[in-house]
Amino acid sequence: MVEKVDKHKEKLIRVVSEEVTTLFETVLDYTEVAVTNNDRYAKLRSKILRAGNNCIRQIGKEINTHYIIQYDPPGETIIEIRNSKTAKA
Repeated sequence: MVEKVDKHKEKLIRVVSEEVTTLFETVLDYTEVAVTNNDRYAKLRSKILRAGNNCIRQIGKEINTHYIIQYDPPGETIIEIRNSKTAKA
């Protein structure tokens, strides 16, 4: 049986994944500066990437298994501009 794709869940997973990815990319940038030994950095980088990717997979699994998601898009923003000449009239 093919599962129906829930676009709301997929959107949430994508947004959270992007944030987690940004987090571990930043951590890797800091780590590259802090760890001057290339071999140690390579091992640490591998572990950070694995942890980040496991986190993303676990979040997706949790959302798909236990949550009903509905995306509520932001409402329209209306900006009203008044001309000073017509506002006095």
